[in-house]
Amino acid sequence: MTMYGGTEIVSCRAFPSSLKGAATSWFSWSPSNSITSIAQLCRAFVTRFQSSMKHIKMMVNLLTVEQRPDKSIRAFISCFNKESLDVKDLDEATAHTAMSNGLTDMDLIKDLAQKPTKNMAELLERCNQFVNMAEVLQVQKANKGKIEKKRPTSE
Repeated sequence: MTMYGGTEIVSCRAFPSSLKGAATSWFSWSPSNSITSIAQLCRAFVTRFQSSMKHIKMMVNLLTVEQRPDKSIRAFISCFNKESLDVKDLDEATAHTAMSNGLTDMDLIKDLAQKPTKNMAELLERCNQFVNMAEVLQVQKANKGKIEKKRPTSE
């Protein structure tokens, strides 16, 4: 409002229309005439909602993203990609290193050690190959179990 030449009074009166959810509730429960300036309103708002602010993630935050033992490679990739979207100015080399370091699937780690990838595209392609292979093996194992159950047992 200040940028558009609005007065402090106009800014204070327009402020509630920009709120939603918990912020609207907070504002409506504030005692009448308890805030006398836009600066005081801003301080009160920030004090109340500062812990809810989305913090900017740094490249180093990606190094904490790790494939959990109970999660698939596909779930890890999805989680990693989601986290990487929140990192400003993420360079490909850092993303590649962080993703490689976050993998815990031993077969994939061994494969990557034997034939390292040079970039994210190659790493994602290799991960997808392992995901597809794991899914094929899982289907074959399930089918083999069904076939063995159907076989008559000899007495």
